[in-house]
Amino acid sequence: MLLSFRIANHRSIKTEQEFDLRPVYRKDETSIRVAAIYGPNASGKSNILNGLRFMHDAVTEQNPEWRGTEGVPQHPFMLDAESPDTPSSYAVDLVAEGIKHSYGFSIDRNRVAEEWLYSYPAGRKQMLFERTGEKFRFGRAFGSPRVRLLKELTPDNGLFLSYAARAKIEEPRAVFDWFHQFLWFASDDHTNISHMRRRTMEMLAAPETSGRIRRLIRAADFGILDVEREAPTFSIEKVDSSELNGATAQLFYETGGEIKVRHSGDELPPEVLLRIPSLQDPNKSVLFEHAGIRKAKFSLDQESRGTRAWFEAAGYLIGALENGWTLVIDELDTSLHPVLLAHMVKLFQDPDTNPRGAQLLFTTHDTSLLGRHGGDELLRRDEIWFMEKNGTGESALFPLTDFKPRDGLNWERRYLGGAVGAIPYVTSSDMISAVSRGEGDA
Repeated sequence: MLLSFRIANHRSIKTEQEFDLRPVYRKDETSIRVAAIYGPNASGKSNILNGLRFMHDAVTEQNPEWRGTEGVPQHPFMLDAESPDTPSSYAVDLVAEGIKHSYGFSIDRNRVAEEWLYSYPAGRKQMLFERTGEKFRFGRAFGSPRVRLLKELTPDNGLFLSYAARAKIEEPRAVFDWFHQFLWFASDDHTNISHMRRRTMEMLAAPETSGRIRRLIRAADFGILDVEREAPTFSIEKVDSSELNGATAQLFYETGGEIKVRHSGDELPPEVLLRIPSLQDPNKSVLFEHAGIRKAKFSLDQESRGTRAWFEAAGYLIGALENGWTLVIDELDTSLHPVLLAHMVKLFQDPDTNPRGAQLLFTTHDTSLLGRHGGDELLRRDEIWFMEKNGTGESALFPLTDFKPRDGLNWERRYLGGAVGAIPYVTSSDMISAVSRGEGDA
């Protein structure tokens, strides 16, 4: 569970900004379950989430830019003279395995400048390690000879937390596992959409989760009666081992979409059979049955963008609620109706559907979520954040609670009216002038 995220000198974010998820009005809760960030295009909303993703990928060693032998892939603020030569910093407070931890690091283009990890068992601060350049300090619970040897093996451009987890050092494991297993990201880039579709397809094929995927698709009122995954079509060819370059089997697509398996053994290895469904094209192998005078089935690539977006999100949504993930979504409102988004938000707010304390953090332009649904506020006052950029290109993040808002006000109308800022300043005269022929036009 994420309590707060602090970031400085990352893309459009120059000075430190804090995304504090501790509740303001409900002191019996450890952290809020939902947080929405509003602001104009190019205000830096995505950079907050991108910074958290950068930290995740650095810790879990999933950032391909970080796999080089030298340097660090820093993305500093570039609109002044000092920031490109100043370290960037990232830090989180989180609860893992029931204990609060604080972890963070700062980097420049060449190395990890600082790194630290603290835990708070029984509410008391306990240092696990502190790192400044090549110098390390270890707390009592984290000072074994093995750990001290590991520090010599950690390169200047590597995170000690990652190397300790890889070496199966127990003390930092809970924090590493939170990044690796409980922090998930959804966005509209091609690779991420592919991962989301694959997860939903896997859950659709698994007996224990297929019913939930089907019900969630039907509940969205797309006119869909059912959804199914076709069994994969494949052929098997036995070949000489010399044709496989040392492998026991090869899997690949034939023209027309059939999966072809070539192998050299007497029997096809079970792990190869298990891999076959993962090669299916979701655009062709997932079929939606629609209601009508005559029932018909349509493939995923024949469905609307909204249906595809809901299908892609379904696996992550159920996974988050079932496992207590922190789910981070950039531009949640893409292709989805506001009523559908409202119900998604409610799933995370309701303790009956979210018993494990999953979190939904997202950016959006959908101001209807700021209004009232069924007579009640949808987004509570401490679940609303804003992002805006000043005249020097710096992004600033601030919560609605800074304005000491009264309960029950219509924040959709006030936000669009400019009461809290974080809206684009656009005039009709500028737009008209921009498209009108003028001096210099051919």
